[in-house]
Formats: sequence, C-alpha cells, structure tokens
Amino acid sequence: MGSTREKKMEQFRKKKIWPSIVIFIGVTVLCTCMVAMFVMFFTTYVVTTKVEQMYQKSVLAGENFDHLIEKGMTIGQAAEALGDFMPERSGIYITDENQNEIISTGTSKPDFDMVGSIYLSENIIVIGDSGQDYSQEDKDSLFMIPMEKVFAEAFERSGEDVTEDEWLREAVLDQKFWLQTPLQHQQYQFYVKHTLQIQRQDVIYMCAFGMIAVLMLLIPIVFLFVNTIRAIIMQQKITKLLYLDMVTGGWNWLYFQTFAGRILSRHRNNKKVYAVVELHVERYHNYCACYGVKAGEELLESMNGFLRARTMKGEIYSRYEGADFALLLCCKGQNEEEYRKDCQKRVCSLLAELTGLRTEQKLHFHAGIYIVSPRVAENGRHYMDRKSIDISQLYNCANTARMETRCQEEKRISFFDERMLDKQLWNRKVEENMETALREEEFQVYLQPKYSPTDEKIVGAEALVRWNSPTEGIIMPSRFIPILEENGFITQLDDYMISHVAKLLAEWKIQGRKMIPVSINISRAHFAQEGLAEHICQLVDAYGSRHELIELEVTESAFFDDKDILVETVKQLKAYGFHVSMDDFGTGYSSLNSLKDMPLDVLKLDTEFFRGENSSERGEIIVREAIRLAKGLNMRIVAEGIEKKEQVEFLTELGCDMIQGFYFAKPMPVSEFEEKMEKDV
Repeated sequence: MGSTREKKMEQFRKKKIWPSIVIFIGVTVLCTCMVAMFVMFFTTYVVTTKVEQMYQKSVLAGENFDHLIEKGMTIGQAAEALGDFMPERSGIYITDENQNEIISTGTSKPDFDMVGSIYLSENIIVIGDSGQDYSQEDKDSLFMIPMEKVFAEAFERSGEDVTEDEWLREAVLDQKFWLQTPLQHQQYQFYVKHTLQIQRQDVIYMCAFGMIAVLMLLIPIVFLFVNTIRAIIMQQKITKLLYLDMVTGGWNWLYFQTFAGRILSRHRNNKKVYAVVELHVERYHNYCACYGVKAGEELLESMNGFLRARTMKGEIYSRYEGADFALLLCCKGQNEEEYRKDCQKRVCSLLAELTGLRTEQKLHFHAGIYIVSPRVAENGRHYMDRKSIDISQLYNCANTARMETRCQEEKRISFFDERMLDKQLWNRKVEENMETALREEEFQVYLQPKYSPTDEKIVGAEALVRWNSPTEGIIMPSRFIPILEENGFITQLDDYMISHVAKLLAEWKIQGRKMIPVSINISRAHFAQEGLAEHICQLVDAYGSRHELIELEVTESAFFDDKDILVETVKQLKAYGFHVSMDDFGTGYSSLNSLKDMPLDVLKLDTEFFRGENSSERGEIIVREAIRLAKGLNMRIVAEGIEKKEQVEFLTELGCDMIQGFYFAKPMPVSEFEEKMEKDV
C-alpha cells in the first residue's frame, strides 16, 4: 500500500511540474528564435531591397550604354556620356570577352578574386571592389553585414552641430561592390560600381521592429511564466499536504519512505552507516483510555517536537501509525561494534528523555533497530551505491526486532539479527506452503492416549497435528500453529482436523474397533465464526460419526473474547450431542464466572501445575481444590503433561478421571495408536 502511494506521489510530482517547466522553456526558446528570425528577415529585406534598386539602376545604365553604341558612339564616348549621369562614388568598368580592360572610370576597379552571386528576381553577379579592404569573413560572403559594428555605431553622436535629420541619415556602413549587367553587345562585359549604405534610420527601424516582435511574444511568455510559478507553488502546497501527519503536524510515513530512500541512495552517503529505528509507545491505548484521546494526540505531538529537536542534519523521522515513529539516524564509529554502540547509546538517551516527557504519567518506550551497512564491492576497495532501497522492508525488520522486547520489560532496545531474519523467512515459507499442505494432506493426525489412573486403560485420546513436509520432514505444532493463528488459516486447519477425526471414528466403527472419545482443539479465532456449531455438525455428519465420541477443546484464552457468543456456541454444541472441555485450565487468569456460566463437560489441568523437580505444597492445594471444584460442577478432570509416577499416584488419590502425558505415552501416528489400543483390550 505504501509503495503504491509513493509511486502515485512521484507520478503526481512529475505530471504537475515538469510539463509546465518544459513548455515554458520551449516557448521561451521558440520566441527567442522567432525574434531573431524576424530581425534577420527584416535586415535581409532592407539589404535586398537596396541591392534590387541598385541592380535596376545597373540594368538601366547597361540599356543606355547599348543605346549609345547603336547611335554610333565609341565605347569611350558612351562610357563618358554615362559617367555624367552616374552618382559621385559610382563607376563603370568594361572588358572584352577575355576580361581585358577596355574602359575604367572611377577610383577603383572590380576585384575578380571576389566573385559571388545573389538570387533576387534573377541571378545577380557580385564582384568585390579593389579599393576596399576585406577581412577573411568578408571574403566568405560579400553581403555578410557586421551587425555588431552597425548597432554599436548606430547610436553614437557624431557632433553637436549635426541636426536630427542629418544624424538619422548618416551612414553607419559603406559596402562597395560591382554588379555585372547583361548587354546586347555580348562581346563586352559591363560592370557598374555601387555603394551599399546602412543608415541610422535603417538600424532604428530594425530595432523598432525587433522591439515590437519582442513585446508581442513577451505576452505569452509572461503568461506561461506566471502559470508555471503558480503550478510549482500549488504542487509544493499539495506535496506538503500529502506529507503532513494530521495528528502531530509533522511528517507522515509517505514522507519518510520518500526521503529516507533518497538519503540512503545518495552517492556521498555510500560510506556512512545508518540505522532505521522503530520507536513504540507501550500501552498507548490504555493511556488514551485513562486520559482521553485528545491527551493521547497531545502526547504524540510532543513526541514529534522532541524528535524534531533531536534529529540532526541528514537524518529524518516521521510518525508511522498509532504510537509508532520511524527514524533514520546516522551512526558514528570505525567498525560494526562501534556503530552499534553509538546507535544504542543514542536511542537509549532518546528513550530516557521520552520517559520523562510527561512527569505526571509514567511512559514506557521500546525500540527496534535495523543497521543499514555500506555496500562494499567484491574487491573490497570501494563502496557501491545503495540501489533499490525498500524502506518498508527495512522498517519491518526494525519492527520485528522491537517485537522481541514485548515479553521482556527490562529489554527496551533490540537489534535485528540473522536469527530474526530466519524467523521471518520461516514464517513466509509456512504461509507460502500451508494451502498446498492442506490440499495434499501433509498435515497428519497424531493421537495421544488418555489413561484411567485406576486401571491404566486407554479411555480416550487427544488429536494433535503434525506437518509431514516433503522438504522439512516432521514439523512440530509449535513451529507453525502460532503462525496459522496469526494469519487466520488456523480455522481451515481446525476443519481439516475435525473432518479427519470424524472419518477415523467412522472407520473404527466399520472395523469393529473399540470406540473411545477423541478430543480436538478448536482455536479461539474459530469462535468468531457465525453458525460454528452447525458448521461442525455438518463436518462430522459427512462421515456419520457419533457426536458424543467427539470432544471439542476450547482454550482458556477464548473465554476473554466475546463471552456471550462463546456461551451460546457451547450450548448449541451440547445440544448437538458434542462434549466440550476447557483446555489449559490455569495458564492464564482463569475465570470462575466462566465455569459458572459455561455448561462444560471436562476440565483439563494445565501442564504447568506438574512441572518442576518437586511440586510445591501451594501447587498441590490448587490442584486439589480445582479437582474438587470440577467434581462439584459435575465435570470430568483430565491432567495433562504427567511424566512421573508420583504425580499419577497423587492424582489417583484425588479422584482425577484421566491422565495424559509422557508417563504413559507420547503422541503417536494413528496406526501405532490402533496397535496400542488393541493390546490394551
């Protein structure tokens, strides 16, 4: 769930910010390019217009030259006649077909080393002028206008006595060149000299056009800029809201997942050792029950402020849920032992200070720690980046370590180790294989006989389960029953055992064997199931077994759940003819009211009453009174866990009905039990 929320948050962040930023940058670049192109096109337009005009003058001069030749003038006379009408800085240059000079007017000549062409209305041949110095850049293109120089000189003031009109008409660039003009007399090559002038007013027109283009394009840019800023601010507000813990006002678990992963995966943190810590307030619900929910929230808020003041730069914390906080702390030291000591010392200090957070109430805190060590390369010479960090998994490991302290009040801090990892792996393995094991009937029924202490004959049995795994062999109940109780699969195992015992009793009847009652443990989780009595009755009736031969054992802990439902279910089971017993009487806080209200048939004394080298007198008194109490309630007594002859003699003297334990027999497969029962006849 946390991982899904983190991915959605990352998608939201990318979708809300980056498109706006990319669009803004793209539009800005596009507008800049468009302005540059507009200015370039306008400049080209100004230059080409002037060149077009000059070329038309050249064509007109060529036509006049042809006309004068046709009238009978010599080449020299025609050139002289044209020169009278040419501008002051113009010139005419005429050559023969082999470009040998015939006529030249003016102060300079064409430089045939610099020949180019421009295509306007037609292809125009352009030749450089011998009287002008050209740079290497000019030789590459005759019309490469040095705009930096033009704009630099365009706004300089040439003198105080210059009028505004004269100043505008001053030329900031003179570019001399020759244009080749076609003639009717093709034996001649006709060239006319021109001067391209860029005036200040031309530059001002260019600037004005550029400013207009900039202003027109600036409007969408400003709009996009404002929209992008608003999107960023809105995203930051929403992100802060998503990362906000509504109870404490600090950071929530999503924030911790996101930024703890970033801290651990940074390249500069490769060599550092970190600790993921789960901080837990013990009995927080009791605190809220005593002082109110608001007081509980104020406590969490105070813890949040305390942790904010105690975490250093490069460390983070957040509330996970309930009264659990997650911390990422940086550990100091030179080796693993020093890292653990530094972390333990710091967490101990935190717990000590938190204990005094409420001077009027005594608080208890426990912590689980998972050490995140650097990743070292195979050669051991350098550290590798921590990639694919699963913060939830690291926190779960810290939580597993903290759970080890639940039954050890004096142990407030626990480090995650390989033993806990093995336990986690085993739990996962059980959960992955339990359905297959049930389907393949890997769960096997074992029977432990119950003996009469007077004649030491088998008068009953208890059905116990063993898991015959193809990979692990025989697995004892203590290794898998608690796991199944925690994940709820225990109810399916209960049904499995009831069905197999009912089937076994039906087979005994067909085989003509001695019929004895068999007890089956029913988990406390099963009593939350509606219609449990009818459900058990259907399982047993599927094999036609007698109800009175099946005894259903209810653990004493089940009496602390919904008592009304339990009493009603027991009454229904009794009505169907089943026997019901209280298992493990004496393991917890036995409720005499339960014995008063519950129509039970059997009371099973817990093994703990009979363990130890010597039973204490106080223990014997309790057993004696428990048996007397059960007898007074018309209940049969079963003592389990009996291993010594003295215990058998003591229970026989007290009138115990049945004895179950290693003194007589251990739990055994059904076939072995049947052999023992045949010999017992």
